[in-house]
Amino acid sequence: MFSFSLMNFQFASDLHLEFAQNKKKLSKKPILPVQENLIIAGDLMPLSAMDHHQDFLNYLSDHFKMTYWLPGNHEYYGSDLAAMPNSFEKSIRPNILLLNNIVKEIPDTAGPIELIFSTLWSYIPAHLTEIVVKRVQDFNQIQWNGCKLTPQVYNQLHQNALDFLEPALESKSTRKMVISHHIPSFLNYPKKHQNDPINACFASNLDHFMQKTAQNAWIYGHHHMNIPPFMIGKTTLYTNQFGYAKMKEDAGFDRGATIQV
Repeated sequence: MFSFSLMNFQFASDLHLEFAQNKKKLSKKPILPVQENLIIAGDLMPLSAMDHHQDFLNYLSDHFKMTYWLPGNHEYYGSDLAAMPNSFEKSIRPNILLLNNIVKEIPDTAGPIELIFSTLWSYIPAHLTEIVVKRVQDFNQIQWNGCKLTPQVYNQLHQNALDFLEPALESKSTRKMVISHHIPSFLNYPKKHQNDPINACFASNLDHFMQKTAQNAWIYGHHHMNIPPFMIGKTTLYTNQFGYAKMKEDAGFDRGATIQV
């Protein structure tokens, strides 16, 4: 009888180093390097402010063999999103990759593992466009071709993510893990946010994707609530979000959270 060992990945999201209280807390109690590979599922820092956080990037580079950093929405605050290609992989350090709409195949003795990265911008129905523009900072802080980001562009980014994800999820690989920033389901959505119209900027109903495919795990972030893992079809969904320290959202954050694939 044959068996194979699972591969471990450490994961976190929504560290929001652009906020002083977050950076102070994470400097005093940083992410614990309990695994070789770290996945950051978005909202680490705005790319426009990267020069202010070289100390944190140096820490990641020094303590992890490889860090895979998926951009969230806040990465683009202060930037023109149109300047970024739909699919990209950029080396921030030799062992820190910033990547979106990319499949990374990780070699392993038990067979390769596919890490599938997509920010997964959500879909905004037409009747909610006015309220989300008023209440969600993405539409003030992110530009598109020199103008403010619009719900119409948001929806095109959502479609771009689906066009990438669908064939990626249908691959024949037996070991797959998806990493998104936005949430792929409204199941087990935090009660405090239920029925809020701006949820359209946080989550999408992709349950059917998970029902018809066989990825082993899905990591997400974005809503700053740490809820226990749950399953949709054969996929287990995980999150480990720091959130805003000033609102004590980091209370449930695990500095050594690990997932096995």
